[in-house]
Amino acid sequence: MNKSDWMVTSNSINGKTVYGVYRLKDISTVDHSGNRENYGDYYEDRESAEKLAKQLNEEDVHGQE
Repeated sequence: MNKSDWMVTSNSINGKTVYGVYRLKDISTVDHSGNRENYGDYYEDRESAEKLAKQLNEEDVHGQE
């Protein structure tokens, strides 16, 4: 199975937008909740989630070298 890069998703909870970090477990199939691997908690701002996703993607690249 080929996993995707880590990405940012947004959800509205009680009228407030929060951001999470996830990747697809298998890029050859559709994006749905059962095909997502979530990392950590929700963030109140998109920048924090994007920073984490970038860090995780960089770690994945270095771990495969």
